[in-house]
Amino acid sequence: METLFAVNSGDSSVSVGPSQLGGLGLFVNKDTDGEILRIGRQHIYNIYTCLELCKKLEDQTEAPVIRSLLGFYCNGPPNETRILTCYMVGFEVLRRLGKLEGYQELQQYLNILLRTEIDNLWQDEEPLLESYYELEPGNSLMNATLLEKQSGEVEELSKYISETWKVTVEEHEIHQLVAAIRSRTLEVPRKISDDEFSVDITLVPLLDFANHDNAKQNAYFDLDPETDEVVLIAKGLLSGGSEVLISYTPVEEMTQMFVTYGFYPRSDGLKVVDVPFWGYYHFDRSEELAQYVFQQRQPTNLQFVLEYADGQLVDLFLNMASNYSFAGLIAMDDVQSVMEKASEEQIDGALATLLGLVESCFRERIERLEKFAKFCDDYEAENGTKNIKQLVQFQLELYNKYLDKMRQTAPQAGTGSLYDLVMIDGDDWVEYRLPPVYNFVTRELARH
Repeated sequence: METLFAVNSGDSSVSVGPSQLGGLGLFVNKDTDGEILRIGRQHIYNIYTCLELCKKLEDQTEAPVIRSLLGFYCNGPPNETRILTCYMVGFEVLRRLGKLEGYQELQQYLNILLRTEIDNLWQDEEPLLESYYELEPGNSLMNATLLEKQSGEVEELSKYISETWKVTVEEHEIHQLVAAIRSRTLEVPRKISDDEFSVDITLVPLLDFANHDNAKQNAYFDLDPETDEVVLIAKGLLSGGSEVLISYTPVEEMTQMFVTYGFYPRSDGLKVVDVPFWGYYHFDRSEELAQYVFQQRQPTNLQFVLEYADGQLVDLFLNMASNYSFAGLIAMDDVQSVMEKASEEQIDGALATLLGLVESCFRERIERLEKFAKFCDDYEAENGTKNIKQLVQFQLELYNKYLDKMRQTAPQAGTGSLYDLVMIDGDDWVEYRLPPVYNFVTRELARH
């Protein structure tokens, strides 16, 4: 870490150490109010700064390593994170070719990426994830992760590097870089004109040791438009030894947080999670209703708003704002027509029926997941990682909490108790819903 400190914090006003949140964190070494850290543009990595660095490095190299890798690995739809990952893999190849002399900061950062422990699904073995998918299909994030692991593209990339440049970057090292980069990227503003800014997916060395906590956030980062530097700023006075806590996202979608960063945030406040339902739970009329949801392009997921306090899930609500997937329980006509014609009694009755279906669904899933948790315990992972258990434990907590609240409130149509569990004014969270997965039509794993 010494090189990074020398580059990013000449006065050593910050340090990296064990965090109470787990793993490592960023700490201030002295009382600080205002600016904590300033990182120059030449020391951050996004697709623009990497392109500039690539041009300097490729001038010194006979074989165009990074350009070749971009052509090989990024020949699909453009994706900033994927391109950034390709750049970092390319820099690692250049390092192993001995072409990074004079770029000590970059070499040091590559070491950090390769050593960072990430508890997300990218570190788990395919058979374990495939076994989970058989139990719980329909989650778009889980599907995409498994699809990428099954694609064999990492194996092909490792083989391509070996055959083209006669250096070895093992598959597990590429997996490690992918997981580390995804978990450490931040959305950093970039100035386009005096009054126009864009946002870039960016790796910011040292700053990316700052942990996330929306409830206890005491700092934020921004762009200094005059210097193009990334600045970390305290929201108030931080006493020496305090951990710097920032926000990775204003709204925490729990599955997104786990798949990307490898943890479930449990700080006080409200969070959301999407649960696949229509087409993924079988009951009388389930196939008919699933097809209706598909035809009407309604969400296949049910979104829950979760309330946490003191690290515990204390309450939850089913957020039906802008979600009319239950309209088929009233009539099988066009959703807009159904909702316009339906009486309050009919809507309440359909919602009460939905709550009962969800209760039955969760009872079934609890039984399956408890067995899968035991399977995880017995599974001998070659690399020792079984991070999928975090997801299973979270789902069991969620499903059991729902059953507890159903018992406590006994929601019924025509009573206020129905809306102790159903939320219809949760529009603030609608944009954070996960993309629906309609592959129950074919039952095949697919990216959506």
